[in-house]
Amino acid sequence: MARFSIALLVCSDLSRSRDFYKNVLGVRLVEDRSPHWVEFELSPGVTFGLHPRSEVLAVRPGSLQLGFAVDNVDKFVADCATMHVPVLQYPYDEAFGRVAVISDPDGYPIQVASQRAS
Repeated sequence: MARFSIALLVCSDLSRSRDFYKNVLGVRLVEDRSPHWVEFELSPGVTFGLHPRSEVLAVRPGSLQLGFAVDNVDKFVADCATMHVPVLQYPYDEAFGRVAVISDPDGYPIQVASQRAS
């Protein structure tokens, strides 16, 4: 039986994407083999890798959407604006809390969400 090992995202500029995931989303960098590979830890035992585009691997925004929990979506999106991070969908209410969608440097949509306050 197969078991999940890593999520992989193809990037047009590995350094720019590394900096986005590290500095904007605050994901923990565990391995930086730029210009060939960058890896983050999403949670214990779950990793997320960045790979440069190649003849075989293409950047395809819309083919994957990652989701991250944040403490306050409205504040997070406001902070993104000061860092010139594109906001694809401004915060809105869902049954569980607030949700927004920002863009990574290659145009991949990134969902950010916070739980409704009790």
